[in-house]
Amino acid sequence: MQIQVFMGNAGDGKTSKLQEIQDRLEWMGKSHPVIQAGAYGEDGLLQILEVRAAAGQREILVDECSPQQILSVLEWQACTEEDPDYTDLVIHLARQD
Repeated sequence: MQIQVFMGNAGDGKTSKLQEIQDRLEWMGKSHPVIQAGAYGEDGLLQILEVRAAAGQREILVDECSPQQILSVLEWQACTEEDPDYTDLVIHLARQD
């Protein structure tokens, strides 16, 4: 599992980094809705990540993450690093501004 964390407004000044990734995925035909982290607590966010991964989504975009949510995802990564179901999973976390 690979996790990329960036500030919510990171990008080239015209589009956010999250939007750039979403555009790339759409171009590849692999578009999925962006998870709005503000709608979930830490445990809820981990549950939705697990559901998306189990459904076969290999690249997951999450916007508006709190520092605690980011920490929870990083801890989850450490706990699942030996699990082959998550080997090729990439999660992009945009931190709240």
